[in-house]
Amino acid sequence: MSSQVKSILAIIAAGILFGGCGAFAPKADPSSFYLLGALPEADSVAGKNIADIKGNFSVGIGPIELPGYLDRQQIATRTSTNRLSYSETDRWGAPLAETFGRVLGQNIAQILQPVQMSQFPWQSTDAPDYQVKIEVLQFEGNSTQEAWLMAHWSVSDRNKKILVGQSSQLKRRAVSQTVEDSVKALSETVGDLSREIADSLRSFEQQRKS
Repeated sequence: MSSQVKSILAIIAAGILFGGCGAFAPKADPSSFYLLGALPEADSVAGKNIADIKGNFSVGIGPIELPGYLDRQQIATRTSTNRLSYSETDRWGAPLAETFGRVLGQNIAQILQPVQMSQFPWQSTDAPDYQVKIEVLQFEGNSTQEAWLMAHWSVSDRNKKILVGQSSQLKRRAVSQTVEDSVKALSETVGDLSREIADSLRSFEQQRKS
């Protein structure tokens, strides 16, 4: 075999070698990760009369129950009444139930200051004055830029007596079809739910302290 042929074969072999290495090289993760956001403080305190609340009290959030189709990292979009689409690149940055409860508690704490917040589970010796349980039925954006939150929720006292059980159906419109704006609109529905729950807690606390 001539030296010229050997040189050509060596070049081809090197190309295959380096091409193969490139094929197995790690690739950048194209995923984007999102979190729900709490109410801006200025919005959460708007219209609140602190004098209405006669002293500090405690509120426990949870458990938060999600339907199976939402208990996953991929962000869901409802494309029709009976059809969902999951993104492989747009994901929740933390478990949705955990983030939902944290943001709900943060919103209620801002609205009802002063209040002590805790997340389920807690020690039996540290039971809060009120416990808020949430069963989420629907929580996703759709193809028409609407964000929907449907949930059953209840408030119980320290003795586990249910003071109120209620269903909420909340909708916000996203400013664009981007996932980021859809998540922002979903966060706003959590803010609306927080206000409903806070109004109930304020009423019960007024009765308890009167």
